[in-house]
Amino acid sequence: MNSADNLAIEKMVSVVPAWQRVTTAKEAFGLVDRTLLHCGPPANSINNLVKPILNSAAVACVFEGWASTLEEADEMIDAGEINFQAAQDLNVVTPMAAVVSSSMKLTEFCDMNNTDHRTWAPLNGGGTGADPVPRYGYKNQNAIDFLKYLNHEVGEAIVNVPVMRPIEWLPIIDEAIIQGDDGHLRHLESHKILASIILECLGDEFSESGVYAFIKKWPFFHLNFWMAASKLIVSSAVGTDESGIITAFGGNGNEFGFQIAAFPDRWFTCAAGPPLGKIRDPHTVETCVGAFGDSAITEGLGLGAMAQSFCPDMQELHKGFTPDDIFTLPEKLLMVTHPGMPKSCARVGLSVRAIVENRLTPILELGIADKNGVYGGLGAGIYRPPIEPFLEASGLLN
Repeated sequence: MNSADNLAIEKMVSVVPAWQRVTTAKEAFGLVDRTLLHCGPPANSINNLVKPILNSAAVACVFEGWASTLEEADEMIDAGEINFQAAQDLNVVTPMAAVVSSSMKLTEFCDMNNTDHRTWAPLNGGGTGADPVPRYGYKNQNAIDFLKYLNHEVGEAIVNVPVMRPIEWLPIIDEAIIQGDDGHLRHLESHKILASIILECLGDEFSESGVYAFIKKWPFFHLNFWMAASKLIVSSAVGTDESGIITAFGGNGNEFGFQIAAFPDRWFTCAAGPPLGKIRDPHTVETCVGAFGDSAITEGLGLGAMAQSFCPDMQELHKGFTPDDIFTLPEKLLMVTHPGMPKSCARVGLSVRAIVENRLTPILELGIADKNGVYGGLGAGIYRPPIEPFLEASGLLN
């Protein structure tokens, strides 16, 4: 292994990610009003933001009280009155179309070995593709009402869970992986552990609440916790000179991109094609938005599709769409087995050097959404970025 990459990996595996608190973007890092964080690389213009993200932006404007109606919100966005930033540039990760605004509830993760190092993610609304959850990009009153419920009722209900003790996450994901989770699209086991921790902290009375029923119903509630933990681990390598270890990974629907440790302020991007997978009728791949969402950070670490060998359910879901080399990729592209995951011995540390040397790009599992922002979630599929941006990044390293 290259010495610079080795140093970056040492930083990553020393991280002990723990859920520290529930907070808001304004409280955590001073996010100002009329600024929204979106997934993937910077869009730089609202003309480069896909419709599902713009829909979520309008819903967020009404949620925050910046606009009184969705129509007024659209006018504000079109007039350039709303500022958009890439979430990962602020150590935030957000799934698919979901945006982050100043007063939204975030789960905050910290490194128990360096509590100043922190990452954040909004709450995941679970649901199906037809439900008005933030990540699917619906724009209607139901989406506004659900966003209020998720932040005001669910968020407030779990505020005290990590206050009692920071909750370390590597043991959770390690156990879940050997039980068949993959750390991205399958969360059945990790979700059970999370739900039991919440109940243990809040008491038996909470088990009768509507919020607990909601949490217990939707395994995807766990996804954003692990996204924040994954981002915490990989971002610890930021600033490591000459290292090609990936520290940011995601798409915004128009572009897919990543950052590497040696160049923390630069995104390497390519056009984002849609993930390929089973799509609900009557939709086709032509009606799907390009690869988007920061949940790709789980593959950036080394899990998700890169750990599909642990997950028969995802192997079955993606049958016919998964490249033949998916089970050999971890050994070739991921640098080490994580010492903090001794049960699964999952590999981590995605290196552009290894990608270029092997002429193999990583494979991701991503949600699929309607590009017109009308029909919400359409399924889930496989996305494999082209090699060109990895070649570009590698070419800047010694």
